[in-house]
Amino acid sequence: MSRLLLSSFLFIAAIYLLRPARLPAAEAPAAVFRDLCSVCHGAGGKGDGPSSQGLEPKPADFTNCQTMAKDSDEVLYKIIKSGGQSAGRSTVMPAWGDALSEPQIRGLVQFIRSLCKK
Repeated sequence: MSRLLLSSFLFIAAIYLLRPARLPAAEAPAAVFRDLCSVCHGAGGKGDGPSSQGLEPKPADFTNCQTMAKDSDEVLYKIIKSGGQSAGRSTVMPAWGDALSEPQIRGLVQFIRSLCKK
């Protein structure tokens, strides 16, 4: 179990350290999600990405409407920009504020919201 946790941590650390300084502003929110978020949150946003195994707490399931209703857009924005720890969430959720512009983060919040289909 600890080996799996270590490999997940190293994978996430590599993504965090090797990310581009700033993603192109024109990149669509779905592409940003695919490139940065799906590794942990899964392609469909269910929290089942390839690096989700061994993570505790588990990555958020953006398709769970009850869970998603608990957080405002501003909380989601803060988590994406400053990392999970900034909102009292997972310390493994990295901060993307250096790689994403404000409009990109806002677009990502709206994309994440669209994954919850009522």
